[in-house]
Amino acid sequence: MLAYKSAQTILTLLLISFLTSTASAETGFPLTVTDDFGRNVTVATPPVRIVSTAPSNTEILFALGLGDKVVGVTKYCDWPPLVLERVGKGQISLIGGYADPSLEGVVSLNPDLVLAANDIQSVFVSALQSRGIVVVALNPKNVNDIIRDLALVGTISGKVTEANSLVSNLQHRINYVSDRVSGSTDRPKVYYELWYDPLMSFGSNTLVDELIAKAGGENAFHDAPNMYPTVSSEMVVQKNPDIILVPEGYMGGIARAEFEKRAGWITVKAVKEGKIFAVNENLLVRTGPRISDGLETIASIISSQLFMGPIQYNSSIAVTSNSTIFGIIYDDTRSLLNFTVIGNTGSAANIGVNIEKRLLKGRPIVMVDGVEITTSVSESQNSYSVQFVTILSTHQVVVGGSQTIPEFGQQNISATLVLTLMVVLSIMIFNRTKRGLKIQGSMR
Repeated sequence: MLAYKSAQTILTLLLISFLTSTASAETGFPLTVTDDFGRNVTVATPPVRIVSTAPSNTEILFALGLGDKVVGVTKYCDWPPLVLERVGKGQISLIGGYADPSLEGVVSLNPDLVLAANDIQSVFVSALQSRGIVVVALNPKNVNDIIRDLALVGTISGKVTEANSLVSNLQHRINYVSDRVSGSTDRPKVYYELWYDPLMSFGSNTLVDELIAKAGGENAFHDAPNMYPTVSSEMVVQKNPDIILVPEGYMGGIARAEFEKRAGWITVKAVKEGKIFAVNENLLVRTGPRISDGLETIASIISSQLFMGPIQYNSSIAVTSNSTIFGIIYDDTRSLLNFTVIGNTGSAANIGVNIEKRLLKGRPIVMVDGVEITTSVSESQNSYSVQFVTILSTHQVVVGGSQTIPEFGQQNISATLVLTLMVVLSIMIFNRTKRGLKIQGSMR
């Protein structure tokens, strides 16, 4: 009987928690917000059928845990990988391109929210609005706008807590880079080749221009008269950049050896010194949650020396590495230290972490990209010193205690236990009810 009452109490608490969280998610609805087009939009309830008309919007939705609510995306939406997986399974429909989404295709999906983007979709937004469809348009121009829009999407989707956490993480990573480069007087000149026929680059008032500056560099065409200037080969030679960035992905790019063949380019400092780097353009031009990844990628090229060696995160945590370290965040709620290590593919990163014992639950464990690796651990009275090696290029590192890592395994076990308890309890309640009915029947 005591076990039954204990189980019943646990189930009751679980149900109360579920109902409370559901009510909390819906608090504040209906609500009216102002989107990036200056439109006042009313959202009646947390959306359950969402269409995204831009890759950046899709990334925001999935980062906020709304992937199961997304029913339509563009053919260019390819991140996270789960997007393509769900498209392949027919769980998400394609609604056309970014510049030419299908109006009828979107309407046929019966969405209760369309997340639109950019000025080029203004006519499309008006057409959807005339059909009575709720549309919120995002059109961020800089990093601060991106952060604001992440919070906005969290608000209109009932994911305020998740959005606050995402924004806090993003802001922390951006501030970390800014703080490390703020004291440097060395500002390498960077030429970003947006396109090669004709040559094009980024001017001022563009996101790439801002990211180069935040990463400690100077955009070679910051003084261009427009945002996406067409430039001549002679202009680049005259600018004499220290670093050249070329995009990977659908916008193309040229093999490094090709730069030496261009007239006069052999005299360009970046070409002479071989400082020509290919970068994932999606990290730099998509105005979503991976913008911090883009900033860290550029910073690892422009100002790599500022992000290696001894880095004192706070009075309780220090990280030392011969490779660049970014995104250092200590998660108080889960007692985990997270950071990203970036370096040349194939080289080895020797990393040391000194962390106070009180910050970990159990002895230290290190996971690289979700896999536990071998470490060397020494300890003093109050702290652990953890040493490990990983082969680069880019890896996500988590340092935690044996009682919290592997965290995902423990979460799965907990979920299984809860599910098992609820099933057993349901059977107990059913049997108890059945016995009660039999007793009542025998008394008639």
